[in-house]
Amino acid sequence: MNRNWTLTAIAVSFVVALLTVWQVGQTKGALWFDKVITSSLNWVPESSLPFFIAITEMGDKVGIGILALITVLWLAFKKKDFAGIAAFVFAVALGNEVSKLLKNMVGRPRPEVEHLVDLTSFSFPSGHAMVGIILYFFIAYLILKHVENKNIRMLGAVLAGILILLIGMSRIVLHVHYASDVVGGYALGFMWVSLWIFLYEKYGRKLNRTK
Repeated sequence: MNRNWTLTAIAVSFVVALLTVWQVGQTKGALWFDKVITSSLNWVPESSLPFFIAITEMGDKVGIGILALITVLWLAFKKKDFAGIAAFVFAVALGNEVSKLLKNMVGRPRPEVEHLVDLTSFSFPSGHAMVGIILYFFIAYLILKHVENKNIRMLGAVLAGILILLIGMSRIVLHVHYASDVVGGYALGFMWVSLWIFLYEKYGRKLNRTK
């Protein structure tokens, strides 16, 4: 990605995260655009709920664990990129902990509607959205970095983008998050993964040489 575009995206994410956290802190209930986005998803039929439940699992512990393990094995045995493993694992694992910490700090209750999946934690930010963008964005970045085939690179980027969007959408459709939880999760997750990619690009080559 072009450096100027990356810096712009990080700056926009910072502003979005800051404004969302501030708005959520002012009112624990729904924000104005939460109602707009939620109502815009009323067209989703009940018959599609199993699909969205399956999608939301892609951003849950089991889905993340399986994909993270596959990525680590690929980096270790195929690419010998041990610095990439370290950056990837720390980004995902610590990102998950940061998400939990923020949830407890903000303390926003879940939407006051019937939840279609089980949950026990607070609402903001969406851990699925935040950790999902960290995981899938980093995987897409690694594919772009290590794979020469342009078709595979394009496919990896497109699939990652679709999954990120669908995971966030699933949390709203299943009534377990406000749209602002998802937007905040995306913004915070993008800043977090950008930090770890920066560290990887800056120090990764040196670390790999020492192996």
